[in-house]
Amino acid sequence: MASMTTKNIAIFIDSLGGGGAEKVMLTLAKGLQSQGHYVHFFILEPRVEYQDANVSYSVLYENLSHRKSTNSKHIKQTAKDMQTLVSKVSQERGPFDLHLVNLDPSSQVIDLCLFKNVYYVLHNAMNQELKREAKLGPFKLYRKLREKRVYNNKHIVAVSKGVAEEARKSKWIKPASVTTIYNPTDITDVVSLSQQQIPDLPTAPYLVHAGRVVKQKRHDILFKALVQTTDIKLVLLCKYVEKAKKLAAKHGVEDRIILPGFQDNPYVWIKNAKALVSSSDFEGLGMNLIDSLICGTPVVSTDCDFGPNEILTGNLADFLVPTGDHKALADKINQVLKSPPTIDINEVSEKFGLEQATQKYLALIK
Repeated sequence: MASMTTKNIAIFIDSLGGGGAEKVMLTLAKGLQSQGHYVHFFILEPRVEYQDANVSYSVLYENLSHRKSTNSKHIKQTAKDMQTLVSKVSQERGPFDLHLVNLDPSSQVIDLCLFKNVYYVLHNAMNQELKREAKLGPFKLYRKLREKRVYNNKHIVAVSKGVAEEARKSKWIKPASVTTIYNPTDITDVVSLSQQQIPDLPTAPYLVHAGRVVKQKRHDILFKALVQTTDIKLVLLCKYVEKAKKLAAKHGVEDRIILPGFQDNPYVWIKNAKALVSSSDFEGLGMNLIDSLICGTPVVSTDCDFGPNEILTGNLADFLVPTGDHKALADKINQVLKSPPTIDINEVSEKFGLEQATQKYLALIK
């Protein structure tokens, strides 16, 4: 176990845009900072959608997208520049005791750097990602495989037991070690934010879905299920409102959906919903499911790789359905609306709380 002296932790991530991995790392940073540790984010491009005045971060390139800076032409120079940037911050703050790397582009960069005590955080199901790329053609698959091979002989942190198991058994990579640390949730924060009053909330009952409009989230299955549920509205918490509208129109449910756009506080929307619905083909863990249970809102989810069956356990497991089955999803939505299950928030807190995660990350410091 790491001693309780103050530690310096570097977090590498593509940006601080509105994604799940970014949010998880910001929550972790908050937990570490509250215990007196120093956390500094190193981001590849200047996209910052999560506004947090307490976060220290440095942007590697102000005028270059992460796609460009990590292509084969630029990657070596990018790694050199990152090494220089980290050295500069280290001179001011002292050396970093732990380096946490997130997402494939940042992993490509740090692979070429010479940092000590580096852990690569796997947020997603690797095989599913590769399967998806294979459908897009051999070049895309080759590129994704090349990205994944960076994790060979690396120390891995997996965000769920399922992701950890897949990494251990993978034919694509052979990690040096795999540690499971559930993504942290700041329970106090979620509860407090969920109790806020906001004027935009629908007054009629509604379901909620939180997630990007990408193939993985299977909005097609969600909308097909909505057609077969009782006449209830569905709030979509997502950024790409026009894309979502188009898809809803294609499935004939445009009059059933509410699109408030990206929300800084999704928890108040989740707390006031009748249920949160997740239709994904795969996840790393599925943070919105955990958030929903903390808000006291029941969840209906596909039993995808990975995460949902580690979150929805006991009586809640009844609301897991096979992936790609809109009829089963609709049946469970109708069931949850008629008789919602009881939720043991303490059980959720013990498993996914911030305190547990910060201690496990600090224990990585040798």
